[in-house]
Amino acid sequence: MVTIKDVAKLADVSIATVSRVVNGYAHVRPEVRDAVNKAIDTLGYRRNGLASSFRTQQSNIVGVLLRQQRTPFSSALAYAIETTMFDQGYRVLLCSTNGDAEREEAYLETMLDMRVQGVIIRPSGTTSRTTKQVNLLRERGISVAFVDMKPKIPAISSVVCDNFSGGYQGMRHLIELGHRKIGVVAGGVAQKGGSQDVGSERVRGIRQAAQDLATDVEIIFSQPFETASFDVGREAGAAMITGNPSLTAIFGTTDMLAIGVMHAAHALGLDLPRDLSILGYDGVLESAVTFPTLSTIAQPIHEMGQIAAMTLIGHMREASNSPRQVVLENTLIQRASTIPLEELIPTTPPCPILAAQNHRPGEKARSDQRHCRSQIYSSAPLAVQS
Repeated sequence: MVTIKDVAKLADVSIATVSRVVNGYAHVRPEVRDAVNKAIDTLGYRRNGLASSFRTQQSNIVGVLLRQQRTPFSSALAYAIETTMFDQGYRVLLCSTNGDAEREEAYLETMLDMRVQGVIIRPSGTTSRTTKQVNLLRERGISVAFVDMKPKIPAISSVVCDNFSGGYQGMRHLIELGHRKIGVVAGGVAQKGGSQDVGSERVRGIRQAAQDLATDVEIIFSQPFETASFDVGREAGAAMITGNPSLTAIFGTTDMLAIGVMHAAHALGLDLPRDLSILGYDGVLESAVTFPTLSTIAQPIHEMGQIAAMTLIGHMREASNSPRQVVLENTLIQRASTIPLEELIPTTPPCPILAAQNHRPGEKARSDQRHCRSQIYSSAPLAVQS
C-alpha cells in the first residue's frame, strides 16, 4: 500500500509538506504543491481519512441512523439526506435500527469510535437509552439532529411532518366523500396512543376528525402489529374485508400498508374502487403506480431530508447553535382509489347465492354482494410475500 512516505520520497519533500498539501493548507509554494500532486497521481496515493480524524478529533463523516432502510419512505428520506450531505462536502455512514434499541445503541457507539462530526437520527423509540446515547454524543462535541420524530430533549433540533394534521386530513377526506364505516390499519402502539410516535399522532388525528366532523362514523381498527409493511397490510386487509363486509373505506397509516390492503382486496375479488375506497399515507413513488392509483396523504419527504441535513450542517459549522424545530405540512393527493360513497355500486353480475335469496338493490345488498364475492374468492389461501 502506498504511504505518505512514498509520496514525500518521489516528490523530494518532507512528510510534513505532503501533509500540508493533502490537507489543503495555503502556505505551500505552487511548484512544491504541483510536485506533490504529481507524485500522488503517479503513485495512486489515498489519504487515510480515519487516521486523520484520530489526530484532529474530527472527520467529514456524518452518521445517519434510521429506523429502517428498505421501506420506500426511509429510502427516499435517506437519499435526500445523503445527496445534500455529499453536495456540501460530507460523507455519510448510513445505518438502520429495525426498531431495536440495542442495535441503535451499538451503532451510536460505533459512530463515537469513528469520531463522526454529526449524527442525524430517527430513534427506534423514546427510551431512556436513546436519551443517554444522544447526551453522550453531545458531551463529545458531536452535533445531533432528529428527523421524522420529535426529541424529548428540548436542546435537540428536529425536522418532522405534522402527523396529527395528516391523520385528521385523511379522515376528513373520507368523511367528506360520505364514508361512515371506515377501517384503519395501524400498529399496536399507534392504536394504544399516549406517545409522540408517528403512528400514534396519525391515529390521534383520525379519531379527532371522526369526533369533530360526524357523529355516525364507525372506526374499525385492524389487529395490532409491531412493524408496518406490505405483507402486514395484506394480511390485515384480508381480515378486515372478510370480517367487516359493511366497510366502505380503509385508511392505511402508511402507503405500503394501504398497497397491501389493495392486493388483499384484489385477491378477494373486489372491484376497486367501486367496492371499497382505500387511502394511504406518505406519498411514496409506489403510490402512483398501483391499480387503481392510490390516494394518499403525502409528506414532503425530500424536503424533510434536505432540511435535516442543512440543519445539522449549520450546527457542525457553528453557523447556528440554537435548536431548530421544523414542522412541515402534508398534502392530500386524491387519485383513483377513493370515490364518493354513492358511487360504490356493484357493476359485476349479481352473486348467485344472493340472487336466489331475492336481495333488492341498496346499501345492504351492496355490502352483502361484496361479502359474497369475498367468501367465494377467500376459499383460495392468500400468498404472502416473504
